[in-house]
Amino acid sequence: MMVPSVTHGVHFQARLPLAWLPESATIPFEATRYLAVLAEFEYVGEERSLEHSQLHAKLDLALLWLARSLAQEMPASCEAWVGLESLYWEAVSPLAVGSSGALALNLSTALPFLLQLPATIMSCEQDGEIWRISARLMIEDDGLRDGWERTVFRYHRRAIQQERGTRA
Repeated sequence: MMVPSVTHGVHFQARLPLAWLPESATIPFEATRYLAVLAEFEYVGEERSLEHSQLHAKLDLALLWLARSLAQEMPASCEAWVGLESLYWEAVSPLAVGSSGALALNLSTALPFLLQLPATIMSCEQDGEIWRISARLMIEDDGLRDGWERTVFRYHRRAIQQERGTRA
């Protein structure tokens, strides 16, 4: 199997719902806020007071109920390598190199949201019955780019910690 170039920097590998959309409907403010809420939702720290933790538990529950009530159908899951500036995934059909659109992906099963990120297809190579596709992210909004980078760094650190824990 070919090693995607995205694996040479800060990245994480996951099986997640992912689809290519021919047109980007990215709303930077919404996507930025989602990434911030997801980071807070996933945060497990000891610095919170009991009162602060109880408040967050209530907010988390409200968010879960809201997410469940607004849940949209997710695309099929696939293996993906997610980096700061690019994504690489396996698909069942090819995409045209050079086409622009959006990658729609869901990073959390607990707090589902189909995050759309503008991107351009950089390569599409057949490998048996699957297609290995890479796309370069075209995030122009500074807030969204910052939120995305923080998310990728967080997931990257978590993957390293899990790998070290498995070896120990």
